[in-house]
Amino acid sequence: MGPITYSLCQKPVIGPAMWMLFLCVFPPLFSGEMIDLNIGDATMKTSFHVPVEKIYPLDITFEFPSVEARLSDQIVGDRYNEDCNGDIRYEEIPEIRRTGLGRPIPFRIVVRKKADESIVLDRTIVSLCITSHGGKDKVRTIGYLPLAIGDYVAEVMNLEKQAGLAGVKTTIGLYGGHGK
Repeated sequence: MGPITYSLCQKPVIGPAMWMLFLCVFPPLFSGEMIDLNIGDATMKTSFHVPVEKIYPLDITFEFPSVEARLSDQIVGDRYNEDCNGDIRYEEIPEIRRTGLGRPIPFRIVVRKKADESIVLDRTIVSLCITSHGGKDKVRTIGYLPLAIGDYVAEVMNLEKQAGLAGVKTTIGLYGGHGK
């Protein structure tokens, strides 16, 4: 999808029609990139192209060995609430509202321009709360990355070893969005 198509998809009348005809499909900028959270300082690195200037969600998918394992998990969490928005620190969330949010997982995200390796973004983000689930998977949004059109290289680093995730496959993806 290019900038013109993306712009048309946002219009009040033509946009919904284009969505219904699947003309507004925005493929992931990258997905399925493995990262092992059982290892501290594990790093995922990949290059990608940004076709439209916007803010992109960076997600991590946790694939459990079975549906039962996903349902019994307490590390990734089992719910989402208003405390998951923004940069609120886990310690600032009242104890009564922490139940089900899962363990805070810190990541460092570095995005560089591919051409000259200049840093566009360098942030530490603490992931908290699931944003979706289904089957054997749970998904968390790590953070939102504002990016201009261009070619980039992303590095996502796990800053703390996460005990209790043995047998859980974790992958990173950068997506066009989460729905219209």
